[in-house]
Amino acid sequence: MSRILNEQHTDSADSVDLSFVIPMYKEEDIAREAVERAVRVGKNWGRSFEVLAVDDGSTDATPRILAELRATTPEFRWVQLRPNCGQPASSKAGMLSARGAMVCVLDADMQTPPEVVPQLVAALEQEGPDVAAVFGVTSTRKRDDPARLLAGQAVFYFLETRFGRHPIPHGASSFFVMRQDVARRLGDLTFTKGNVGAIMAALGLGMRTVSYVKPKSYRDDSRLGLRGHVEEAVGSLALTGVLSRFGLAGGAAAAIAGARSGRRWVRVAAGLAAATSLGSVAAAERFNRRSLRVSSTPLPMFEGEAAVLEQV
Repeated sequence: MSRILNEQHTDSADSVDLSFVIPMYKEEDIAREAVERAVRVGKNWGRSFEVLAVDDGSTDATPRILAELRATTPEFRWVQLRPNCGQPASSKAGMLSARGAMVCVLDADMQTPPEVVPQLVAALEQEGPDVAAVFGVTSTRKRDDPARLLAGQAVFYFLETRFGRHPIPHGASSFFVMRQDVARRLGDLTFTKGNVGAIMAALGLGMRTVSYVKPKSYRDDSRLGLRGHVEEAVGSLALTGVLSRFGLAGGAAAAIAGARSGRRWVRVAAGLAAATSLGSVAAAERFNRRSLRVSSTPLPMFEGEAAVLEQV
């Protein structure tokens, strides 16, 4: 049986300057191009690097393609999650397995273009140790995303800007270069909802941004889907304190309204509303504590080649 990778301990002989991490799930139509583009960028960059793919239990030809790339591309390696664990787990697996002094996470659909990564690296190297990561961000004016997604993001950042107790730089989400020790720290956490920018904000880690033009995805719509975007947004709003502040404000308003009313039914309704609001605050805080806790269970992460041999 293939060896489970509970932790990836990197010795100095294996270390490189940068790891390109690409989580994948059923990416047979784009896997080869994604890896080859990242390798090309790394070679042009001129420093030591690796490209690390994390296959999230794909049932199509993705594992076979990755095994072929491993046999022909010395800068490339891959690991596999079994069973399918979801995008956050794939990113964390890459953070834990990466050998680079700096770690970059890319989307397989290349809307986070590897060609921008050297700019992010340069920006991070110019910063002091108080800055843990540099995020690639793009304005809504230069994007062709669906209108519902752009509108949702506008509402999200309005709430973050006005009510968040842990601010996120505008646009800082899941395209970044971070220092290896920070990547390992995040990879060990239990979070399954919320973007990386929100996790880092909740931990009080410093962030900077670099702007880029987001290219059109080769897919017609995001694989994350509307539900996935909503769950990620709600998780991020909880992590940055927005939901707790809203709950406290709603509970206080309901309590005041009830106290001022002379009608019994209004006082009862206000009491129920206040209790519900305070309950939502407690739920949000429990979610935050769970998300930021160090996991006691290793990810089901295996060496890619051994995993493919077992499936043949």
